[in-house]
Amino acid sequence: MTQPFHPSTMLRSPREKLAEYVHLPRLIDKVRCHARGILPEDYHPNLLAKNGNTFDGRFLLFTGIDPEDLRKVILSSPDDQTIGRWVEEKAHPRSREEIRDWSDSNAKSLSVPTPERMALRTRFYPEPAKILGLPLLGSVNPCDLIDFDEGRISREELLKNHEDRIRKESRPPLPPFTRETALQKTRMAEDAWNSGNPERVALAYTVDSQWRNRSEFLTGRTEIVQFLVRKWNRELDYRLIKELWAFDGSRISVRFAYEWHDDSGNWFRSYGNENWEFAPNGLMSRRLASINDLPIREEERKFRWQKGPRPFDHPGLSDLGL
Repeated sequence: MTQPFHPSTMLRSPREKLAEYVHLPRLIDKVRCHARGILPEDYHPNLLAKNGNTFDGRFLLFTGIDPEDLRKVILSSPDDQTIGRWVEEKAHPRSREEIRDWSDSNAKSLSVPTPERMALRTRFYPEPAKILGLPLLGSVNPCDLIDFDEGRISREELLKNHEDRIRKESRPPLPPFTRETALQKTRMAEDAWNSGNPERVALAYTVDSQWRNRSEFLTGRTEIVQFLVRKWNRELDYRLIKELWAFDGSRISVRFAYEWHDDSGNWFRSYGNENWEFAPNGLMSRRLASINDLPIREEERKFRWQKGPRPFDHPGLSDLGL
């Protein structure tokens, strides 16, 4: 007789760690349950699938480990420690701090309650959906949601965790945005980028923020900082102006232009559009940027203030005819 499947006893919490990686112990449990033929079918599509919207996928994408190689090691290893050592050897080289940051991003960050996320979670967590309601269901940390669904934490503990996360990383103004707060958020982003400080800029984004910048795809603050260091080593005397284009709920759309020169003294004005999505605590969880570069002569420059924030009496994009 096939043993009944009980996720609360057969799967560990997604928060548990092995080799500093959250979710790895749970992934091991799922692979072993699948091999025994007791893992329910609704778990199968995401098992070891490289999908950035699932814990399995985030782990595989972050570590660069081949899913089938991992499956073989899990099923052939005598204990978790052996698997952990193998993962440390095969994963992309990263510092302990980078791995801890990644684990914290999964264990502590909040979700953006998009209609797509709420619909997906309602489908997979019908009982929590009835108890929590849609907005909370869509925004709670996914580890908290799973632990609540499987009976490891109570509704009161989930609510406390949620409130603590909003308070600890809050970056007002918070969504849903009004025109006034969307304008404020736009100017805050402009000022931060004009600082030229990668670490300061990165703090405005969730620890697992996802970016598309031109043709580059980034995930997390470490990659954001590395990207900005490269950017500002190439784009010298950078000056930026952003302008609000539209807003709705937790989303803001802006257009922008910035001027810079390369190390040969060639000047450019780069034009772009950004789509932003924010977590409930006001940190940006997604940034999509499309940008084109226009060569200009030095005398055509329009952004000539000293390094730092644009003066409040300096014209914006529309005032400059850009």
